[in-house]
Amino acid sequence: MTRTRYQPAIVESKWLTRWAERDRYAAHDDDPRPKFYNLVMFPYPSGDLHIGHWYNYTGADIYGRYMRMRGYNVTQPIGFDAFGLPAENAAMAAKVAPAKWTRDNIAYMRRKNHWFQR
Repeated sequence: MTRTRYQPAIVESKWLTRWAERDRYAAHDDDPRPKFYNLVMFPYPSGDLHIGHWYNYTGADIYGRYMRMRGYNVTQPIGFDAFGLPAENAAMAAKVAPAKWTRDNIAYMRRKNHWFQR
């Protein structure tokens, strides 16, 4: 048996495209299905994404998808908690203005992760 190496850019691109085409990321107000609001803590844009983020969001993402498969109209917002002390402290440690630090980190996180590109 010939094994091929997993190529995440190809595999994930295929599924992200298919899900977008099928409107999998949308929750419509006029949808007759029961609504389910799946909220998880937003990340601080105080640096790069790390394993703690994946630990936090994976379970919520799985549960949101499960509820969607159970017939719910799921809203699962994602954003940034950009107004807290962690972002300000990280900016001061880096000797960068907090507003610039926050904007730059949000832009970086959006480029690196499809969750934030919707």
